[in-house]
Amino acid sequence: MLHCLLPGGRPGGRLPAWNEGGIVVAGSVVLGASGGLGAAIVRILAERGEEVRAAVRRPAGCSDLFNGNVEIVQSDADDAASLEEACRGTTRIFHCVNVPYSRWTEALPGINRNILEVARRNRATLVFPGNVYGYGPFQSLPVREDHPRAATGPKGRLRNETEEAFLKAHESGDIRLVLPRLPDFYGPNVTNPLFGGIFRAALDGKKAYWPGNLDQPHDLIFITDAAQATVLLSETPGAEGQTWHVPGPGPVTGREFLTLVFQAAGGRPRIGVWKRNLLRIIGFFQPDVRELDEILHQFERPYVLDGSKFAARFPDFRFTPHERAVRETLDWFRTH
Repeated sequence: MLHCLLPGGRPGGRLPAWNEGGIVVAGSVVLGASGGLGAAIVRILAERGEEVRAAVRRPAGCSDLFNGNVEIVQSDADDAASLEEACRGTTRIFHCVNVPYSRWTEALPGINRNILEVARRNRATLVFPGNVYGYGPFQSLPVREDHPRAATGPKGRLRNETEEAFLKAHESGDIRLVLPRLPDFYGPNVTNPLFGGIFRAALDGKKAYWPGNLDQPHDLIFITDAAQATVLLSETPGAEGQTWHVPGPGPVTGREFLTLVFQAAGGRPRIGVWKRNLLRIIGFFQPDVRELDEILHQFERPYVLDGSKFAARFPDFRFTPHERAVRETLDWFRTH
C-alpha cells in the first residue's frame, strides 16, 4: 500500500496508519529514495513491515520502485523547509541524495548542511553510505578503514569535509552517525552510464565499455547487499561513529564482469575500454564524463577493500555471488 504526500504535508492519498495527533511520523526516512541505493533501502524496510517514508524530488512513477507500506513525499534537499517537513518525526535518516558529478561542488555542500541540521533537530540516527573517494589513490591493499584520507581532488576533499562535519556532530551528541563505505554497486534501478550502460548493451547486443584497465581487480557489490548491510549497520549498537568497509563477494576484473554479463544475457561479449585520454576528449562535450578524471585511478589500479572488520562483526552476512546478482539485474533491465 502506497501513500503520497505533496509539499506542505497535504496528502495525495490516504494518510499513513502512523499519523499521530495530526503530525505525520515515520520510523525511517530515506532521502534520495528514487536512486538505486535509496530505493533498495526503502524496499528492504517496507518488506519487513517497518514504517518508512521515501523522500523524492519527483514522486510521479516512484510507486513502481517500492513494495509494501511506503509513504512517498515530495522533497528537495536543496530546500531546508521542504527537507524538514519530509523528516518530521523521524528517528532515522538515510542520506542517499546524490547529484550529477558536474554539480557536486556546487550543490552538495548546501544539501549536506541541510540534512545535518534536520538530523540535529530530530536528534536522529544519520546513516551516510558512501564511497572511498576521500582516500585518493590507494597507498596500500587491501584498503582498510584506517587508510589515510589523502584525496586532493574536489570530490574527495568534499567527501572528507562532509564526513568530518557529520562526525563532529556525532561526537558532540547531536546525532548518531553510521558510516558504511561501499565499492561501486550495480543491480535493479542502478541506471548510471557505466553500469546501466553495461547491462543495456549486453541485452541489445552492443559493445559495453569499462573505464581504465580491463584486467585490474575491482570490488563490486550488488545493490540489495549494499542496502541490507547499510540497514544492518544502522540497527547495530556500537556500530556508530566509525567507518565500515562493505566490499561485496570479492573482486573481479572488468573483463571478467563484462564477460559474465554478456554470457548471462545470452550473447557474445563485445567489450571496449574508455582510456583516460578518450574520456578527456568526451568530457569536452559531456561535463559528467570530464569529472571522472579524478577517480579514474580506481579503475586503472587494483581496487580491493578490506572487509575483515565487517565480516568479524557480522559473520552470518552473505553477499550475493556475482553470477546470481547479474541474472537478477538483467531480469530487471529487461522490463525497464
